[in-house]
Amino acid sequence: MKVDTLDLFGTIWTLMEAPRRAMKRIVLARYKNYVYFLSSLFGISLVYTVMWYRNLGKVFDDLFILLIGGLIVGPVVGILFVLLCSIVLSAFARLLGGKATRRNTFAVVAYSTVPIVFSLGFILPVEIAVFGLSFFDNNPSPLVLKPVEYVILIGLDIMATVWSWLLLVEGIVVANGFTRVKSALAGVVLLVLAGLSAAGLHFL
Repeated sequence: MKVDTLDLFGTIWTLMEAPRRAMKRIVLARYKNYVYFLSSLFGISLVYTVMWYRNLGKVFDDLFILLIGGLIVGPVVGILFVLLCSIVLSAFARLLGGKATRRNTFAVVAYSTVPIVFSLGFILPVEIAVFGLSFFDNNPSPLVLKPVEYVILIGLDIMATVWSWLLLVEGIVVANGFTRVKSALAGVVLLVLAGLSAAGLHFL
């Protein structure tokens, strides 16, 4: 199956309907359209997550300034983060006998962030509408203000993250010709690195 270009909405729909078929199209596509666009949106979500994790709402006097800061910094962070993940994942996959190029790995990682991008577009606006700047602060904690709403929304964010990880594992299977066990192992390596990065942020 030869593919020249990727249609963004068609590929996203196929990712939801048939993830393996979508990842195969992504890997075989000559032009990896929208990988930088998706990486940029993922980066915005990542920056807002860091702001939430570090309770940076207390640093900003205005929610608008906080959001604009994320929009400006996020795309650069996202592209660099996806690139770094691709380099690490490609190197580890090669150790396991994988055949994916770094370019294909970059595309797989970028498209696997689609559920997190959905979270940015549909869940974050609700979180902001419900909690405002308090969502990024712990004085008082949003869990104290509206515990049911907070747990539901954070639960949806977690589901989006798990979905992204499952898409990543499927992409690793396709790109490298791995079994799911090897692919899951590679995915766990990225999770561990992300966990270590989060732990490092906690002490900054």
